[in-house]
Amino acid sequence: MPKHTKKRSTIKRKHRRMMKHAEANKAKAQDNKQLAKEYEPYNIRKRASEAFGED
Repeated sequence: MPKHTKKRSTIKRKHRRMMKHAEANKAKAQDNKQLAKEYEPYNIRKRASEAFGED
């Protein structure tokens, strides 16, 4: 049994910070998906794999 545990306020602060980062990351991921859709015809790797029949 630990002698000292973190205070509840510290844990709350950590969770708040994590939630902020999670929201920012969701927005970034959404942007990246949109860009990937827009630039899909220009994706060289994907075209090369289709041309040579590789996975």
